Amino acid sequence: MAGLPFDSHDYHVDLRPKVVGVRSSPAADLDLLARLTADPVRANPVSILQLGLGALQLRDPDRLPLLAKIVSWVEQRVDEHGRLAYRFPMPHTYPLDPPWHSALDRSDLFELAERTAGPLLDADSPLVVVTPDGPVLQEYPTDPPAHVLNGWLFSLWGLYDLAHAGRPMTGIVRAAADGFAAGAAALAARIDRYRTAVGWSLYDLYPHPLPNVASPFYHRLHVEQLRRQQELLPDPRIAAVAAEWGRASHAAVPCAVAFARKGAFRIRRPRWRRVSPTH
Repeated sequence: MAGLPFDSHDYHVDLRPKVVGVRSSPAADLDLLARLTADPVRANPVSILQLGLGALQLRDPDRLPLLAKIVSWVEQRVDEHGRLAYRFPMPHTYPLDPPWHSALDRSDLFELAERTAGPLLDADSPLVVVTPDGPVLQEYPTDPPAHVLNGWLFSLWGLYDLAHAGRPMTGIVRAAADGFAAGAAALAARIDRYRTAVGWSLYDLYPHPLPNVASPFYHRLHVEQLRRQQELLPDPRIAAVAAEWGRASHAAVPCAVAFARKGAFRIRRPRWRRVSPTH
């Protein structure tokens, strides 16, 4: 498998904005973590893990206490299947009631990463949908599958990181390498499904009343993710779509059409849904 050397301080995209600010104090980031974890029911595992990855990218030794607290939080809450439960209902877009799990819930620390990678490698896991093109990792375990693009790529990179972390080639490490390769092949085979007529990207493939066109933020993220994926495992299909979407992100007409279509989507599918007090 082609790839770049693994560096424990690097990540595939820049998550430093996830901390309070690049120039923020370590104490401010600890305060943010305290707020994110204060209510166990509302704590969002992805937000917490991305805070840790962003802090790691700052290469600041003073942030090590923050990372230690995040690792401890994960260790205390991961279940026997290697999953972190969301204890609140999905507040928008998809009808998910708690508890639910996400393929994005993964850590880059070795033993914990091996444990949390398990649900991404099991064909019977609700986080894996096996298609004729190969496995698709699910950010949201919806029925029918949502096939969220950015979440799929982030989850694939979790397998890539585990496979390239310099660990002995154990069964789980080999499975992670194979899982990344299979997922990358599926991504290349299915990437056309996320294209629109104006060269913009779709956020997901869920059968919404209207297609869920990516917002400008997520469209730019898709471009960055596909370019990074192309570095990890080159494929001309990925390269072509990354180039097309990159051009669209700087063109007035595709931006205007995408903005209008996203507005129409949110009218039909409001971002926030009411939940019962029992949740």
